[in-house]
Amino acid sequence: MRVLILVDARFAVHERALIERVVIGLADEGIMAQVVLPKDRNLEDAGFNLIREPVWYADRGLALTQRIRANQIAKQVTKDLLSKDAESFEGVIDIVHVYGGGAWSMGRELAKILGAGVIFEVWRAGLVESASSLQLDESDNAMFLVPEKSFETSLMSNGTNHQVHLAPWGAQVLSRPNQILRDDKQRAIVLISSGRQKEQCIAAFDGVADAIESHENVMVFANLEVVQRAGLWARVKERKLENKFTIIDRSEDRRDLVLRCDIMVYPDTLHEQRTLLLDAMGAGMAIIAGKDESISPIQDSPGVLVVDRPSRADWATLLRACLADVSYARNVGLDARAYVTKNRRAAMYVMSVMDAYHALCGIESPIDDS
Repeated sequence: MRVLILVDARFAVHERALIERVVIGLADEGIMAQVVLPKDRNLEDAGFNLIREPVWYADRGLALTQRIRANQIAKQVTKDLLSKDAESFEGVIDIVHVYGGGAWSMGRELAKILGAGVIFEVWRAGLVESASSLQLDESDNAMFLVPEKSFETSLMSNGTNHQVHLAPWGAQVLSRPNQILRDDKQRAIVLISSGRQKEQCIAAFDGVADAIESHENVMVFANLEVVQRAGLWARVKERKLENKFTIIDRSEDRRDLVLRCDIMVYPDTLHEQRTLLLDAMGAGMAIIAGKDESISPIQDSPGVLVVDRPSRADWATLLRACLADVSYARNVGLDARAYVTKNRRAAMYVMSVMDAYHALCGIESPIDDS
């Protein structure tokens, strides 16, 4: 089986780790996956760890040129796979798997040219409405892949006539959890957010600032997006926290730094999936998150401390509790790790993706007798 993984710019920036894990996991199962990334989006130096070099495509242009641009992708991905006298691109690629709503239309066009099935990854609730705008018909051999049961329910309620397959995203679980809040190192708190919910981000930051007032041995990290979009740097200066505050540019490239922290503060309630959150849980970090009933790792895991009302005081209260009681914070992190180990390992996601591919291609999935 041969698969194209078509990615839009937004998804590529925030979920490089997921793309890499899928490619490597599929290769381990004998499935060739070729990643196709948008060019001229500052991704060329991002350092994707892929088995083969990505194909670069033009994701911007007039709607009238989309088929031309899709044909260019088809030529690149099939040039070494087709015979010289082949009259079409069909029969070479089995599945086009599209990550990111910005590439959905291109993915559909490309699948038609290649005569392939197409899978649309619904990684956030906002894409449920976009599913209707695709106007798929009987000629589309299409499937929607969802990481959350709530997304599946929404898609079905929205009247989709195509297959919907549940494939929860997974995390890497270290062989040993991080020992957080060690006495021999500074406490490290990381604020991770898209920054699109400005008021919630400000409340979370102010709560963090309040909680660390009486702690000298604490550093606060935050990703660049939340600092810029929520205007946090002015508040850092106002609270005179410049010496305790570090901005992480390209947090996806610095995932290793994020996962060495002790506590993650995660205010987003955008009904979006993030592997960075799952990886933090898998590492045994203590997680304090905004309430999001659509995201099961937040809703169901006993290892996530949930802020029901996203107020400054509530963020501060939960963070103070973790800083004051190391055993409590560590147990929270271990509970999160146990949840991910049981329910959300990366290998589980890859197997669910393979099941989706087999179902779309009409292939019976192999039965594991182990």
